[in-house]
Amino acid sequence: MTKRTLVLIGFLALAVASRLFILGGTNWVNFSPIASMALFAGIYFNQKIQAISWTILAVWLSNLLLNNFLYTEYYPSFSFGFDGVHMGIFALITLLGSRLNQQKMTALIFLSTNLVSGLGFFLLSNFAVWLSSDITYAKSIQGLLACYAAGIPFLKNTLASQFIFSAIFLGSFEYLKNRIPALN
Repeated sequence: MTKRTLVLIGFLALAVASRLFILGGTNWVNFSPIASMALFAGIYFNQKIQAISWTILAVWLSNLLLNNFLYTEYYPSFSFGFDGVHMGIFALITLLGSRLNQQKMTALIFLSTNLVSGLGFFLLSNFAVWLSSDITYAKSIQGLLACYAAGIPFLKNTLASQFIFSAIFLGSFEYLKNRIPALN
């Protein structure tokens, strides 16, 4: 394994650990580095399959830990941490990042890519909630809109964390690449 790969995996491990912001209370709900981590993996891992694999592994491990130790009221028995919908969304965000693999990151690309990632996560995850809900939301346009409306309070933290963590991850790795030639 190359030094570059080890450093990239280290960044992913930091992202997983950062999911513990939720311990700070309900103000931190959906303030998560995972979508930024997926985008980061797509941008910096040279092979798409490697980027997606590491992203899925990081999501799975963090789900495994959080579901079994922090979210026990939602998972009263052992949770294997597999969430196909969210893992699929993060894989899509990773693929979005892979399209930027060899491009120069401009302010416009940074803003638009992170906006698409954050809003895409919001739209797709809430659609999945609506689709899988048998009781909470009616299977109608009104039900779908109600589901999206219920998710709006969480959108602020989703977008804030998307931009903050992406700036930290991308900026830090670019800084390291300029200091350590083996990371290029």
